[in-house]
Amino acid sequence: MSKIVWPENLIEEIAYRRAILFLGSGVSATAVNDEGKSPETWGDFLKNIKNLIINNARPEDLDFINRMIDQENYLLALQAIYDLCDSGAFSKYLKDKFSRGRFKPSPVHKAIKAIDSKIVITTNFDKIYDNFCNEPHYVIYDYQKTKSIIANIKSPENVIIKAHGSIDDTDEIIFTSKQYYEAQEKYPEFYSLLKALFQTHTVLFLGYSLNDPDINLVLQSIRNTSSSAAPHYIVIKEGVSKHIIKHWEDTYNVRCLEYGPSHDNFQENIEELKNLVLGLREERKIP
Repeated sequence: MSKIVWPENLIEEIAYRRAILFLGSGVSATAVNDEGKSPETWGDFLKNIKNLIINNARPEDLDFINRMIDQENYLLALQAIYDLCDSGAFSKYLKDKFSRGRFKPSPVHKAIKAIDSKIVITTNFDKIYDNFCNEPHYVIYDYQKTKSIIANIKSPENVIIKAHGSIDDTDEIIFTSKQYYEAQEKYPEFYSLLKALFQTHTVLFLGYSLNDPDINLVLQSIRNTSSSAAPHYIVIKEGVSKHIIKHWEDTYNVRCLEYGPSHDNFQENIEELKNLVLGLREERKIP
């Protein structure tokens, strides 16, 4: 079993609220509904959404998509599936999977909320964490509301930033690489803010694998935003090639913190982080 040895500097950054928690689909996947089902992670989502591809898709298109999924090149697979889907059916599928599932927050969500980070950013467009934080001292904005985000970063409220939009408006969700680059052109002030946050804060990525499309899109635009002496961090399940881990460190300045052997060990490590952060706050009387 691999247990994360949380770096002391990271615990301190989080305790003093100088760190940003960046949440991915793996956090949402810890939630369940009354039927015992959880939101799909990227691999399962792509395999299932292939059923929406229109009947006249060419065999070579399907072969390409299957090959990309097998290689875990999810970004290319997603773009190809999206291009071959009926847009109405695609929107309905997203609503069914991410809005109508009635998922309940998990102990992971509860631990993240207890950590009480001033800024939480998420690429998830479900509303599991948003609804859990539906309290007066939380504000929630998507990538289209940069001025509101900045105003509230300066206020006492905790800010949740929906970097890829919300399931409430499927037309504005950033889901593919094409949509991402279109959003960068349309909302450059948001991506300037995102880069600034990476330059001024330590970022901890939770609930991502190294091949998830959403995190790769974000990192392409903010790479090299901090020095090697002040890295960002990502929590991943053990088993990733050391060469890939080194690539992430060299290219994105993101250090990998490994847990294992299964995804079930994610929760206990996040709860330990919560206890370490709250313990340091109590020890140093950090409000």
